[in-house]
Amino acid sequence: MNPELSICAHLSELRAGDAVPPVAHALLWQAGAVDAVVRCPRCGAHALLRLLDWAPPRFALRVYSLAALRAEDSALLLRNLERGSCQVARTEAELGALVAAAGPSERLVALDVARDRVVASAPLPEGARGEPEAFPARLPRREDARWFAALGLEKHAAGESNAASRAAEHRQA
Repeated sequence: MNPELSICAHLSELRAGDAVPPVAHALLWQAGAVDAVVRCPRCGAHALLRLLDWAPPRFALRVYSLAALRAEDSALLLRNLERGSCQVARTEAELGALVAAAGPSERLVALDVARDRVVASAPLPEGARGEPEAFPARLPRREDARWFAALGLEKHAAGESNAASRAAEHRQA
């Protein structure tokens, strides 16, 4: 982790109802980004988006951490991945290198990946860290709602409801 990096002011000010920052490259995808490089639509700054939790069974409402990335680290990752490899663990190793080069996780964002909208956003809680483990090991148990609670949201055991997402957007607006 590079403690000198910080996400841009625009990404640190994401609000409910904003569009999801554009994905420059999805490193892992499961009906939506799991780990991805995103770019700020206003200044072009790069950030690492990492899934921390999701609400089953639809998994459209997801909580992510955001950490700053240098553009050259993103470019190096893409160049390395484009070269291809016969090694099965190559992508995981490249992601590990990118996580090591990224700044600390600074922000939590809840995204409705079905609607490409921000549901909630807040600074990472004091003393918390964006989980460094690989997916899916970093996901908490189904009943663990700490990431949702940090954003003032409920983690619905029955899955994300659009009504709850709209209500959360309205409260944050």
